[in-house]
Amino acid sequence: MNNIDFIIVGQGLAGTLLAHDLIDAKKNILIIDKQLEASASKVAAGLINPVGMKRCIPSFMSDVYLPKALNTYRSLEKKLKVSFLHLKPIVRLFSNLDVKRDWEIKYSNENMDKYISSFNNPDKFSFLKDSFGSANVEPAGHLDVNLFLDKSREYFKLNNLLINEIFNFDFFDENNISYKSITAQKIIFCEGFRLRENPFFKYLPITPTKGEVMKIRVPSEKNFGRIISKGIYILPLGDYIYLVGATYNRIDFTDALTEQGQAFLKTKINEVLNVDYEIVSSVAGVRPTTKDRRPLLGLHPKNPSIAVFNGLGTRGVLQGPSLSNELCDFLIRSKYENSISKFNNISRFN
Repeated sequence: MNNIDFIIVGQGLAGTLLAHDLIDAKKNILIIDKQLEASASKVAAGLINPVGMKRCIPSFMSDVYLPKALNTYRSLEKKLKVSFLHLKPIVRLFSNLDVKRDWEIKYSNENMDKYISSFNNPDKFSFLKDSFGSANVEPAGHLDVNLFLDKSREYFKLNNLLINEIFNFDFFDENNISYKSITAQKIIFCEGFRLRENPFFKYLPITPTKGEVMKIRVPSEKNFGRIISKGIYILPLGDYIYLVGATYNRIDFTDALTEQGQAFLKTKINEVLNVDYEIVSSVAGVRPTTKDRRPLLGLHPKNPSIAVFNGLGTRGVLQGPSLSNELCDFLIRSKYENSISKFNNISRFN
């Protein structure tokens, strides 16, 4: 494999989705990736949530992103012969009567009934502190991100599409788009928060956000079957185990746990749960977020053979399939940079 269509650097969520899209488009690809510490997938709950919980509004373009995400992950489950998409409602617990009224008003008057399926009376769930009631948001759910990435990696290895190493810029010829003995039409960098160190795209405003998550065991609840939301999310994994997250730290970009982060999660859990729980484990990772909370798609301003796909952030699982498809179509078919949405195009920073 000396002459190929595309080199993809990074096999996180962005790189993996793009690789599958390009393969489905019958393109020859090669992924260069080494699994590193502090990756975003470590702390990814993989939430598929079409609603901004604080203000009870649809998340950006959720009417487009949601059906595309569900269709894509279902298709990839068939391709990889494994189940990693889990649909389940999100129970949004109300913190006071004002929040409850706001949700009820928007449900009645602002077309939110397409995302809010029903409301729950106060104290419906005995193990939760829900004295003001709650709302059920669906369709919603979560993607087992690590399983999706691991099974995809196995698929890429089996088909000789992955080199397990850290991309070394000393071996990259930007004029010929070649890496060691491999030449490609284009190279796409999907490196997560490490894009800050990329000599071609370090000018882009990546503002990494470290997150910490915690697995807990709730002896009284084997599997609630719904995702709980109230300042944090509590995600059922089965067999009494729940994933809790997340924190937001914009200073420390290591994978080390912090006292502040762990204390925050414990405080929030105690505000939600009405029963005892045990901490099983905790982990930290760094998300590739941007200042304007928009993804980064497009070509290098001086070299159109070098591209980037990054900055998916906290809604990456929801937005990723549509964004990957958008970039894939552009890389294959389009001659014009403006075919990438202005909301996502890196030209906004040129």
